[in-house]
Amino acid sequence: AIAKKISIVKEALAKHGGSSAMIDRPVVALQKVGGTEIAALVGAILEASDNNIAVLVDGFIVTTAAMIACQMNPNASRVLFFATKSTEQGQTVAMETIQNIASDNQVPAPTKPALDMHLRMGEGTGALMAVPLIKSAVTVLSNLATLDEVLNLASEKEDDPVC
Repeated sequence: AIAKKISIVKEALAKHGGSSAMIDRPVVALQKVGGTEIAALVGAILEASDNNIAVLVDGFIVTTAAMIACQMNPNASRVLFFATKSTEQGQTVAMETIQNIASDNQVPAPTKPALDMHLRMGEGTGALMAVPLIKSAVTVLSNLATLDEVLNLASEKEDDPVC
């Protein structure tokens, strides 16, 4: 199966002038070998970034689209949240590329994937499982008292004669 994938990629690259014709040219790569589903995902990610909307990235293909979006506009990395780590080796390369783009452009980079469960289903199941985890993290970060707030409450209690 992997040999067939490699053969298809090599054939597509040869047809379009080799990988050197697409290096540092994400729009050209998207046009030549991206496919409409990846182009749609790239557009959605760029639009979400422009509107400060978080994007939950799940799986290899969506991570590839996120990488291309970040190559086109590094600011897109600041809205990305990786749901799961795929078993596809290419996803690791794409995530590292996104991290490097963010770092090189001093833009907040996405953290490591929320889950690593060796999922291979491809129907967004990892994203569905990551949503409650991310919602919980947002709730904790939004509502958890700081140490200063806790200490101030404790000192107020000590000063209150009713307590």
